[in-house]
Amino acid sequence: MQGICLECGMSFSEDTRYCPKCDNALDLQHDGSTITVDIAHDGERVSEALRKMQSEIDLAHKAAAMCIRLIVGSGLIRDEVVLALRDLKFRGDIKDFDLESGNRGAVLVRLKD
Repeated sequence: MQGICLECGMSFSEDTRYCPKCDNALDLQHDGSTITVDIAHDGERVSEALRKMQSEIDLAHKAAAMCIRLIVGSGLIRDEVVLALRDLKFRGDIKDFDLESGNRGAVLVRLKD
């Protein structure tokens, strides 16, 4: 998979950490966008939703998005997602997260500053 440096436009391979042209840290670049993913409304069990969440976070880290919005519903999946996100934040895998104001069935996860 190829990426494009948002600073200079240079192409780079997936495993590249710094732009080969301008030396910009590629994992810190973002375009301010938010990716929205529903992980709880297709009959998922908690374990399936958590695997889906982790997979989507991993993919979003490689994209230019700053945030990922997880649609989690208002029940047990949401509660378990919040616990998992606390752990990811503690480990430094995400910057922050919060239940979306006005919609407690969605969690906004900030991946990059």
